[in-house]
Amino acid sequence: MAFNVTYADTLHQHVVTWVDQFIGEVGDNERMKERFRRVTHPLYTFVDVISAVKFIEEQRTAGKTVFLITSGRLTRELVPQVYDFPCVITIFIYCAKIKDYIEWAIDYIQKMLMFDFDEDLLIRLTNEIANYFEEEAKTYENNGNVGHANGLLEWADWLYNDASTLEQASCKAIRENIRKRLLKLKTDHQIAHPNQFNNQ
Repeated sequence: MAFNVTYADTLHQHVVTWVDQFIGEVGDNERMKERFRRVTHPLYTFVDVISAVKFIEEQRTAGKTVFLITSGRLTRELVPQVYDFPCVITIFIYCAKIKDYIEWAIDYIQKMLMFDFDEDLLIRLTNEIANYFEEEAKTYENNGNVGHANGLLEWADWLYNDASTLEQASCKAIRENIRKRLLKLKTDHQIAHPNQFNNQ
C-alpha cells in the first residue's frame, strides 16, 4: 500500500503530536512510531512538556488542528496547559493503568480519551482523523474547492483501509459512505485526476 506524502502535505491542516519521554527519543520504539506514521502523517514527537507546549502554540498560530497523544506520566503537567486551546480537538492518554487517571481526567473529559493498548489507540486515532477529514471536505466543497474536498475524502478512505479497521462493521459502513460521496463529487463536478492514495 502506497502513501503519497508529497500530495498529503498539500492537503493537511492538522498535526499529530506525541509527548512521551520514551516514545519521543530518537531510536526508541521506532517500529511502533513507524506504524503510527503510516496513518497519522504528520507525526511529531517530544520528550518534554515545555517543547511540546511551544510547538502546540505554534500550530495554534498557524491555524493547524492538533491531535495530541501524551503519556500518563506527563499528562497532569501537559493537559492543563493546552486543554483550552481551540486547536487541540482530541487528547489521547496512553498509559499502563487507566484507573490511575480516571478521577483526575473528569475535569477534561470532553476532549480526552484513554488507552492502555497501542492498537486500540491507533484505530481510534485513525478514526478521529478520518472523521475530521470528512468534515473538512464538506467545508471545502461548500466553498467551491472541489479538488481539495476530493483529496481529503480519498485520504479518509485510505486511512480506514490502512489502519486495518475494515473488520469492524462501523468502519466498513463509513468507507462505503465515503465512496458514495466521492462518486457523487466526481460526477457532479467532473473531477478527472488519478487517485492520489493508491492501495496496492
